[in-house]
Amino acid sequence: MRIIGGKARGILLTVPNGVEYLRPATDFLREAVFSSLGPRIQGAFVLDLFAGVGSYGLEALSRGADACVFVENNRLAVNGIENNIKGVKKSAARNFTAKVFCQDVLVWAETCDVKFDIIFIDPPYNMVENRGQELLAIFAQFLKPSEDSRMVIEAPGLYKMDMPNDIVEIRRLGRTGHSRQPNALIYGKK
Repeated sequence: MRIIGGKARGILLTVPNGVEYLRPATDFLREAVFSSLGPRIQGAFVLDLFAGVGSYGLEALSRGADACVFVENNRLAVNGIENNIKGVKKSAARNFTAKVFCQDVLVWAETCDVKFDIIFIDPPYNMVENRGQELLAIFAQFLKPSEDSRMVIEAPGLYKMDMPNDIVEIRRLGRTGHSRQPNALIYGKK
């Protein structure tokens, strides 16, 4: 896995030994997501939930986001995020803010009082299938009330989700004909 765009393009992201559960976003899907987000990334305040090794948030920082909050409950993965932040910061040769929380995202959400420009959500697929609607409603409250704000959730290809009243699906990216292939669903405020 590597950074695919921006100032840190090409650097490899480390995945610590013992972190087998990760299902990292493919280069293809991340490229499609960031192409869709376009200039919204510049100067953005980003949230990366179920961060794994931080591929979405780190990609955003490489492409010009000013700050990212990473939330991941696996200590080994958090160590990987912290190492990867150092690598991206050095390679990008730019100053940005990155904060990492080693915590369950739903517990973290109970105390969050901050709004974000862009939110990346990449939970385990069984959680999306069982609680996707609930996750969308919980995390939508952290989106800035702007027509440029975006929430990106990775889900299985054929997954359908009803949106809260103030959220609209903007785009679906990926190989939608395959039930278990990853898709990225991009939402925004109405």
